[in-house]
Parts: sequence; structure tokens; C-alpha cells
Amino acid sequence: MRSGAWWIAVFALPLLAQDRPTGQGVNFYSLEKEAALGRQLAADATRNTKPLDSAAVRDYVNQLGAGLAAKFSGPAFTYTFAVISRGADNATHEPLSLPGGYIFVPASLFLAAQDEAEFAGMLAHSIAHIARRHYTRQATRGQLVNMSLGNMSTAPLIYMGGPAGQAMDQNQNLSIPLGLLRLHRENELEADRLAADSMAAAGFDPAALALYIGRVQPEDGSRSWVFSPLPTRDQRLGRLEDAVRALPAQAYAAGVAFQVVRDEVRRLLPTPALTRPPTLRR
Repeated sequence: MRSGAWWIAVFALPLLAQDRPTGQGVNFYSLEKEAALGRQLAADATRNTKPLDSAAVRDYVNQLGAGLAAKFSGPAFTYTFAVISRGADNATHEPLSLPGGYIFVPASLFLAAQDEAEFAGMLAHSIAHIARRHYTRQATRGQLVNMSLGNMSTAPLIYMGGPAGQAMDQNQNLSIPLGLLRLHRENELEADRLAADSMAAAGFDPAALALYIGRVQPEDGSRSWVFSPLPTRDQRLGRLEDAVRALPAQAYAAGVAFQVVRDEVRRLLPTPALTRPPTLRR
């Protein structure tokens, strides 16, 4: 299986028309079914990732994540954070967020973020996906697409969780309806805006998220943007700048704990093997 493709889960589940839609937009999933789906996906993710063995790092992420999650409205999900050293990386090191409150934070995000505010911004972005129920809403849209095509038995749900789309190549994207890709891009932009709001409420400079995305997200010049699950970098930066300007001006504190935790992550990650040029002895 292609690396990263395991979190693009394709389910063949019965339609859930008996459930009353809840949350923002049409949603066939009750909160109970969403939580059950999240547990199933989290179990799959746990089997396909390697945890980072550090209580200090886990405690830091749990405390930071709980503080950010408290700034979101929406369903009262219990958020569970895991730090992984291998198995869920992507171009922007965005944590894998799953329905019901499960978030897998790649260790590479600690190394890519320059300070605590940038790290908090990406964590808040992932929380926003869950708080707004983006994935079950997108799965519902997928079911409606299948219904419109006459597939009334077991409609397959195309589920692109968090950074999943970044692991797909153009051929994979072409197999997904353009409307679902557009919805995924809209969800990313909404998660950025909500992340900025929650960052400011938690005492982090929301402009840090724009700095991070501007530095880390590559500009996609190899394919048309309509086939991408991510908005372009310029789109994200423009929307984030608007969101930051709309927030009241305030002073933000700089966290120092992040640097200590990042050093611990760097110590625990395996050192890449050095490659040496061949010689006459080898």
C-alpha cells in the first residue's frame, strides 16, 4: 500500500438515513455513530504508526491540546492526543485528526515549527476539523453523490482525514468527485480560520500559523488546483491574514516549554544513517 494511503479509508457502510442530522450542514451521522467511527479509525491508525516513547512530550501535547480544545464550541468530544515518531507524515506535518476527538501528532511537526505558537496553530487546525465535524459531513456528501448516481445499496464513503489528501497523487485525486475535493479545500480554509480564533483566545499569536504555512506548504505548480485537496498557499495565507486582522489587538506571550520538548523529541528520534560514497574498499 502506498505510504500514507492507509488513512484514506474507503468504507462500504449502510446509509444512516434514520439518524437526525446534527452539527453544521447536512450530516447523516449521529454523535454516537461519529464517535464509534472515530474509535475504529483510531485503532487502525494506532496499528500503522509508531508512538514516541516520552511521558514529557505526551504531557506537553495533552496540556496544550486540552487548552486549545477548550476554546472551540461544538460537540463535547473527549480529545485524545498521541505523539508518533513514524507513520503519519505529510507535506505540512499536519496532525492526523479523526472523528470523535482522536489526534495523532507527528514528531516532525516539533522539528518543522519554529516556536510554540506555530506548533499550537497546526494543533488547533486539527482540532477544528473535529469540532466542525468536517469528516462525517464530507462522508455524508459522498453518500449523497452515490445516491444521485443511483447507487442505493451500500454507498461507499470516501473519507479524506486531515492531511490525507496530501498523500494522494493526481491519479488518485481524479477518482474523487471534484465537488468533494472542493469541500475538502473549504474545510481546510475553515479550519485555518477557527485555528486563528482559538489561538488568540488561548494566548498564542495567530499570525504564527500564517508564517508556518507560508514557509512549509509547497506551492503546487505541477497540477491544476481543482484536482488538489488543499487550497493553494496564497489562498490560505490571504484568508488567514483576513482572519488575523479581524481579531482584537492584544499582546501574546512567548512559550519556552516548547524548546525543551522539541529537544527531547530530537533526542528520541533515530539519527538518519549517513551515506558514504563508494571506495575501492567497498
